[in-house]
Amino acid sequence: MKLFCIGKYGPYPKAGESCSCYVMTHNGKNIVIDLGCGALSKLLNMLPSRDIDALVLSHLHADHMGDALTLRYALEVDRKLGRRTEPLPVYLPAEPHAESSLLSSHAMMDAHFMTDGMRIQLFGMDVAFAEMPHPVPSFAMSFATGGRKLVYSGDTRDNGRIIEFAAGADLFVMEAALLEKDKAPAAPHVSAKDAGRIA
Repeated sequence: MKLFCIGKYGPYPKAGESCSCYVMTHNGKNIVIDLGCGALSKLLNMLPSRDIDALVLSHLHADHMGDALTLRYALEVDRKLGRRTEPLPVYLPAEPHAESSLLSSHAMMDAHFMTDGMRIQLFGMDVAFAEMPHPVPSFAMSFATGGRKLVYSGDTRDNGRIIEFAAGADLFVMEAALLEKDKAPAAPHVSAKDAGRIA
């Protein structure tokens, strides 16, 4: 497994940058994890849309899925030009329905809705999902193969469950949207200090 960071900003992209997006490569397959605002343009510098093999969205806030809406058009062009014949597998939360339906209803997206504790096989990897506390359903995810484990937190409040879920990870990608001094008591994100402690 290899992981590439395409974008890391939120809740909106810094000038010239993009919101959350990562590409994991494994066994010649390209799995895109989150596709926030501004990320598609940067992603296409790395690989063409026809070479995306799966899309996994941690949650349906725009800074993590906004460019998935634009990706629909790229997939449709790929289909019309004969570069893609099958819909793209997309793993995402079912809620909020207003957002999920924009993706699940598209002919070139094969939607699979995440549930807490769900496990799947994806290109030879064991993938697990765990729901985390956030204003909308948000899922941490782990990818394991060959004795190695990668965990991505998605957006979450500080909580014991992410510590348990990430245990034993060889690589742990943890959100840290705030500085400790700026963190409100009920903040839906962790601070950089929290992230260091959790890791």
